[in-house]
Amino acid sequence: GKYPDDPHLASLVGELTMRSPQFATLWAQHRVRAWGMNEYRMRHPTVGELDVLQHSLPVPRGEGIRLMVTTAAPGSAAQAALRLLTQTLQPAADMSAPARPAATGTPAQVVPSVHP
Repeated sequence: GKYPDDPHLASLVGELTMRSPQFATLWAQHRVRAWGMNEYRMRHPTVGELDVLQHSLPVPRGEGIRLMVTTAAPGSAAQAALRLLTQTLQPAADMSAPARPAATGTPAQVVPSVHP
């Protein structure tokens, strides 16, 4: 792995190995590879299933941070569905205007993304 000396990672791997024979088998096989692009199927509540490509791009000086970009193959049904979705979106906010202070109240929450 990228951080082989991380004690928290070692503890997690040890715990998973003890609790899950399937994890222990998969971990022992060490079928790890670097990837820059992956194909997968996602389900959108409006347009249904989409076969998309996910690109993983390293962020310069990002300390292991990666930018994930999801695209559709040209001419595919997924591309047509994504175009349909963009037509239903509101125009982007005016980014040239200075930011205004947020109204008082509860701050926004960060929602983690879910990967298939």
